[in-house]
Amino acid sequence: MADESGGYVVAAQARQGAGMGDFRYEREALDPIGATILEIPAKTDAEFAEAARNADAVIAPGRRITAEIIEGLDKCVVIGLSSVGADTVDVEAATKKGIVVTNVPDIFVEEVADHTVALLLAAARRLKLMDRLMREGDWRGARPVFRDVPRLWGQTVGLISFGNIARAVARRLQPFGLHVIAYDPFVSELTMTAEGVEPVGLMEMLERSDFV
Repeated sequence: MADESGGYVVAAQARQGAGMGDFRYEREALDPIGATILEIPAKTDAEFAEAARNADAVIAPGRRITAEIIEGLDKCVVIGLSSVGADTVDVEAATKKGIVVTNVPDIFVEEVADHTVALLLAAARRLKLMDRLMREGDWRGARPVFRDVPRLWGQTVGLISFGNIARAVARRLQPFGLHVIAYDPFVSELTMTAEGVEPVGLMEMLERSDFV
């Protein structure tokens, strides 16, 4: 369906509240093809479905796209997700109606890997406790705590699954001298060993790991 200007209509749940952002990134792709984003401030699935009935596409941040919504879409050919997973969309219902569901498998991979390693390092070095002791001026109390922190070098990190984020985490951990092992029944052992990661079973991974 084209709007009055002849362009495509893309329905989206209206983003409300501080920190929710806008659709500037979506517009980078949609503006050049003359598409209009129809922001729908719906509170219920029925309200969203009614407003999006004649949309050509749906982008789904902020709302689960249920079978009820999908059933009410008369013109939609694609539901676009800005996430790795598609658990916020009833993919089976969309498939039955001939609607393609897309995702972004590499979104925020590096950022999540960075944050994962930052949290691991903070826990290993007891940064939260050390920060509190320093702010309180308890230098004597901090010394024995810091003295008992084991070095990272030579310890083992276990990864449950070995997707894009886990692989990025492994690449960041290895320069710290950490041995990385992983369990993922859906990824070949050769893929793991190519990343310098030892493939193991789930129970062995849990038994051997200092961090999981």
